[in-house]
This record gives sequence, structure tokens and C-alpha cells, in this order.
Amino acid sequence: MHKHFKTMIGLLFLGVLAYSGLWYTAAFDAQKKVTQQLADWRDSGLKIEYKSIGHSGFPYRLNVDITDLYINTRANGFVFSAGSVNLISHLWTPGHWLAEARGAKGSFADGSTEFSDDRLIGSYRLHDDGNIIIVVTTQTPDAFTLRKLLGRDGIVLSTWQLSLRYSNKLKTADTGLYGDRFLDFKVSATTPGHSFSIAGGVSGPGIRDWTENALATWRDEGGLLEIDMLDYSVPKGRTKGSFSLTVDEKFRPLGSANLTVSGDHQLRDLAKALGLKKFPNALLAGPTSIMLQNGRLALNGEKASNLKPVISDKDKSLIMKVYDALKGN
Repeated sequence: MHKHFKTMIGLLFLGVLAYSGLWYTAAFDAQKKVTQQLADWRDSGLKIEYKSIGHSGFPYRLNVDITDLYINTRANGFVFSAGSVNLISHLWTPGHWLAEARGAKGSFADGSTEFSDDRLIGSYRLHDDGNIIIVVTTQTPDAFTLRKLLGRDGIVLSTWQLSLRYSNKLKTADTGLYGDRFLDFKVSATTPGHSFSIAGGVSGPGIRDWTENALATWRDEGGLLEIDMLDYSVPKGRTKGSFSLTVDEKFRPLGSANLTVSGDHQLRDLAKALGLKKFPNALLAGPTSIMLQNGRLALNGEKASNLKPVISDKDKSLIMKVYDALKGN
């Protein structure tokens, strides 16, 4: 009996040594991969700064801890900073990581949209088919602040969630008019009395910055923004639809959309935002078709105002006009 007990203790000790070796090997490997990923982003043109990268969590969790992280594209297309970012996984879930960012701040499109949050949380999952799923939300909605949205004052969100899906597998060259869809996304949010949901994808090469050169590269290599589903509800109406957009040589919206708007006042405000000088009463009877071409917009075949470049800050863009019309409801 005593001999068997000593054998069990020895096996247990060897098991602890083996597990400890596996854990520290995995921890150092994860830390090395995160460090290399940040270095690769820096080499690709991003501005990357951080104070330190380490690992923790033994024996149950596998953590990679980053302090004072700062990420910025060269032209402020995307800026993100956090006092600490903790990446969390386990030895038995190598393809699934959770992330927690404390003291997070960020902005998009040269500061036209800004947010801050005490505690952002996210999930990263790598599937066997090469697809990567990322989901981001907030731990406490009251701590999330949307300071600006499309250049306007931000709004208070009761709930929100961002989901992304993309593939890390190389694709063969595409010979069609538009490139392969490299990113799928879904955004859902609610405010008091309002709900918003949008899902779609982006085709072509990745947009590396919010500059004319970056947008021109995206456009010329088959870039296309597709909204498969848009659903926006307010107390007095609802807007549903889909659209596909790119930009022309002057960076004006180019594409088409189909919307169904319920609520007379909402449709009138939307038509006004789109630049229609005369509201066609026939639009109340059914769906609305929108065409954006040659720097002009047409609503069910009726001409409207000229379109503004999406990257211009001299005048109010079409996107901001539509946003103001919807927000006013």
C-alpha cells in the first residue's frame, strides 16, 4: 500500500511538472505571438505604442497582459488606446480568446466618431474553416460614452454589440468587377424608444486609413460596401432596406439602395435629407428606390441634389444628412 501511494505521488508530481511546462510554453508562445503581431502592424504603417507585455494566470488561465496600449493609423482613420488590455484563454481552448480593455478610448474617420468606456469586453474565436469571429460589447452600458457620431453630438446607447467575421486564409485573385468580401459585420443597438440593426460586408482590399489614397486603392481594386439588412425603428415609424455602395473618382457615393419607410413624417424628413426639392406623394404607397450615380441622387427616378464626397469636411455629406434626418425622429 505504501509503495502504491508513493507511486501515485510520483505520478502526480510528474503530471504537475508536465502541466506547468505546457502552461509556461504556451504562455511565452502567446506573448511572443502578440508582440510579433503588434510589430507586424507597425511595419505595415500603423503607429503602435505600449509600455509592457507580459503573461499571467497560472495555473487556470492563460493571460497576455498589455499596459498603456496605443494604436493609430497615420491619418487618424482609426485610433484606440487603453490603460490595460488583458487577453484571456486556456490551454484547452487555443482558438478562443476573451479580451478586456480598461480605460478604453477610440475614434474613427479622423475623429468624426469618438467613444470611451471603462471596460470593453470582446471575444475572438478561430474556427477550423479559417473564419475568425470577433464580438465586442461593453461590460456596463452606463460606462460607455459615444461622444461623437458622424461628426455630430453622440447619443446615449442602452445596449450595443458589434460582430465581425473575416478569414485569415489567402484567397485566389478575383477577376470580377468587385473583389471578394473580406469582412462581414453586424451592429445592433438600442436607445430609449429606438432600435437599430445593420448587417453587411466589405469587399476588396482592406481599408488601411481614412485618406483619399487609401479609399482610391480600395475603390480601384474592387472595393464595395454592401448592407444586406438595415432596420431602424422609432416611436413614429420604421425604416428597412438594403444597399450597396462604393465611391467614384471624386469620392462621392456610387451605388443603389432599396428602402421601405413607414410613417409619413419620417419619409418626408428622409426625402428632404436626400435633397429632394419636391416630395412625390406616390412614394407613400410602396418601397423606395435610391440611385447614386455621376455625383447625383435619384429617388424613384426623380432627380435630387448633388452628392458630396464622403471624405470632405467642407460641407455636410450625404451620410450625415441621412443620419440627422433619422436621429430627428
